[in-house]
Amino acid sequence: MPGLHAFLSPSAAHRWMNCTAAPRLEATAPDNDSSYAQEGTLAHAYCSKKLKLFLGLDTTSEEKEIDQFNDRYHTGEMDEHTDTYKTIVLEKFNTARIATKDAQLLIETRLDFSEYVPEAFGTSDATIIADGLMEVIDFKYGKGVRVSAVGNEQMKIYALGAYLKHSFEYRIDRVRMTIVQPRIDNLSEFEMSVSDLLKWAEEELRPKALEAFGGNGIQNPGEWCQFCKVKCGCRALAEKCTVIAQDHTDPGLITPMEIATDILPWLAIIKIWVSSMEDYTLQQALAGVSYPGYKLVEGRSNRKITDEKAVISLLSKEGYDESEYMKPAVLCGIGDLEKLVGKKRLVALCADYITKPQGKPTLTTSDDKRSAYNTATEDFKDIKI
Repeated sequence: MPGLHAFLSPSAAHRWMNCTAAPRLEATAPDNDSSYAQEGTLAHAYCSKKLKLFLGLDTTSEEKEIDQFNDRYHTGEMDEHTDTYKTIVLEKFNTARIATKDAQLLIETRLDFSEYVPEAFGTSDATIIADGLMEVIDFKYGKGVRVSAVGNEQMKIYALGAYLKHSFEYRIDRVRMTIVQPRIDNLSEFEMSVSDLLKWAEEELRPKALEAFGGNGIQNPGEWCQFCKVKCGCRALAEKCTVIAQDHTDPGLITPMEIATDILPWLAIIKIWVSSMEDYTLQQALAGVSYPGYKLVEGRSNRKITDEKAVISLLSKEGYDESEYMKPAVLCGIGDLEKLVGKKRLVALCADYITKPQGKPTLTTSDDKRSAYNTATEDFKDIKI
């Protein structure tokens, strides 16, 4: 339901369960509706519409959202990815109907979690109710962060709400939580028993929710700060990011072990904090906030031609050849072409002319699923001279 948000939102549960002070600190921050959020809203509307049409349900609310954002964000890529979501959901629904003839597929279902989280509610993208196993499916259109369903607090809250709503109709023993993130080919699933879900809700969810709702929360910086609205003003995060390399008082160089244990785990959030702080202080300065020792100046700008047709005409009259002042047309990049025709369609059309070179080396955690980087040293290590 666009425009309606619970104070303790399920989508932000990973943040407020780890930093129970966050909701009250964020309460006065403006809620900016970014272009990414609007694009996601449109994609969700298409997902919902396609499933509702299959079920013969009314799609008036989806049509309104599509009309609002379609001209700005609709692409062939979006059609392809929302079709992928529809296919996955319907395959799961058909599997459920084999086991339970009266299994239900519910789209955009309002769920209430207030028994465990004060005044909390949310909307499940797709819920499949059947005897034995209930499944909650969430569509993610973003591609910046890979989202896992394993231990995902938002998904467990949705599963809890769906169980509380439908447990009287069906005998539900287990719940499966599925995240469909098609733009990066991410299909993540996590399954747990209802008894474990209720135990988590009672022992972990409820205490954290009450602490966060009651205003007695504790600031606890971590990777969950990434999407916090007030991370730039958070003193606890600032202190952590600025003193992290000073935890060791021994002089000399930092050891690889110290880097691995104390710095690398924080590097991503430090980068985000530094970048967001730069943007935040600039916007505050533009709004009139004064920072002692700093001032606003005009940045570098490039000259622009205001009337290209007039310039072309003048150069042509002066006798210059068109090849001297006109650039040839350039093919769009692969990302733009995928948006135009869709990822799968582009591969089908142009597979013979697209190659993927070896990626740039990246240092990541040892549990990353990608194989270790193959260096030239490794290629030639068995060659004897």
